[in-house]
Amino acid sequence: MARLTVAERWKLLADTVDQLVHATSVDAVVDIVRPVARSIAQADGITIVKRIGEETDYLAEDAIDTLWAGMQFPIDKCLAGRAMVEEQTVIIPDITHVEGIPLNVYLATFIRSLIAVPIGDVKPTYAICAYWREAGPIDSDTVALMEALGRVIGGVIAVLEVLAIAEGRSSLAA
Repeated sequence: MARLTVAERWKLLADTVDQLVHATSVDAVVDIVRPVARSIAQADGITIVKRIGEETDYLAEDAIDTLWAGMQFPIDKCLAGRAMVEEQTVIIPDITHVEGIPLNVYLATFIRSLIAVPIGDVKPTYAICAYWREAGPIDSDTVALMEALGRVIGGVIAVLEVLAIAEGRSSLAA
């Protein structure tokens, strides 16, 4: 993956926002975000996660190696779940120094550092995560970019939910 300047990453985020305003479903949102989020974060992988009750469902990924797309985990056993429950960004510079999660799940992958950003303002039901194969600090530009992306995705999903209700559908899945 080509290294982008911070300005190029913000431009990519702005271009993504332009595309997201035309999304008509969560699947469309995922299809727009999945291929660009890795470049925005300058990460080795990203996942988009949905909360289903007390489980997390890994909807999509774009990574240097297979992660967890299509798998579910208890919400309290994954960092994307922690971000949703705590309603705040989780920044982990070194995965080996995290408590309260099954470390073996992460160590079985390339992941050594990560950021998990909740999507949505009130009781987030989605999260986007970026992962790196080397442990180390996650720079403030990356945190700001990922949080901005999370806010935009949350806004788009909120609008889609309102439209679904207005159209008489009980959920976005209908």
